[in-house]
Amino acid sequence: MEAQVLIRVVPSYARGLPISPPPPRFELSAKPLFRSSPLRSTASRPAAASTEKPRASAIMEASGFDSEGREFKNAEEMWGEEIGKEGDVHKRKEWYRQGVGYWEGVEATADGVLGGYAHVNDADIKGSEAFLKMLLAERFPDGGRGRSLVALDCGSGIGRVTKNLLIRFFTEVDLLEPVSHFLEAARESLVPESGLAIENKTTNFFCVPLQEFTPDVGRYDVIWIQWCIGHLADDDFVSFFMRAKAGLKPGGLFVLKENIARSGFVLDKEDRSITRSDTYFKELFHRCGLHIFKSKVSVLLIYT
Repeated sequence: MEAQVLIRVVPSYARGLPISPPPPRFELSAKPLFRSSPLRSTASRPAAASTEKPRASAIMEASGFDSEGREFKNAEEMWGEEIGKEGDVHKRKEWYRQGVGYWEGVEATADGVLGGYAHVNDADIKGSEAFLKMLLAERFPDGGRGRSLVALDCGSGIGRVTKNLLIRFFTEVDLLEPVSHFLEAARESLVPESGLAIENKTTNFFCVPLQEFTPDVGRYDVIWIQWCIGHLADDDFVSFFMRAKAGLKPGGLFVLKENIARSGFVLDKEDRSITRSDTYFKELFHRCGLHIFKSKVSVLLIYT
């Protein structure tokens, strides 16, 4: 089966076969998209999040379905059921509680965080590394070598991406993860070992969910967001990026790697996450005041 990738960094589902966590519990006829692209702010400085509810565009009117086979005429209908109407604090809290609760029941191993597909790790890291090198080479004449670069790994899990990729390119890496036993496993895994050049590159370990996190102003060159943004409702998605803009240094980038639906959206009822289409993502980026700086599509071939 094949899955294309968008690198902000992005994967999706092949028929019954995941290339990224969590494994699908239903079939999609669409080809998966695995893509990644960096995002830049269209404003010179971050704007305050708007309290006005944006009008749904034609893009957001696309239909979708959930893992139990129920169809929704649009995203608004789905979110109304899942997190309630505006002001329904209890239902929204329950959405996030169940999402974290799902991952709290998963073992803190590569096979656990990758939904039983630990063999995907090498291909994932290889693709991300090529994209990151391209970004750094375009931003810095020396490709970033010898510079004090700082990254934030969002949804870091057990530190898989940090350990295999980010610590090789950044002077400091902060990890953000709401599941405590994942973060503790990351902390233990990233302890400097004798003879290794890891040193104290992992600086901060934040046990905080994305929707509640606010970064220090101007700290990061890159905010890496991989396989976790699907847990955020649309308004929290926008609010997160609006806050996170302030955490970037001038010229800093978001890199987003996420599952992509061919059209509309797919809701996973078990882990409380949504797989959005490319056009769905672009609409949300527009609301955040972000534009795609660079995008690369590649193909992964995975066999069972």
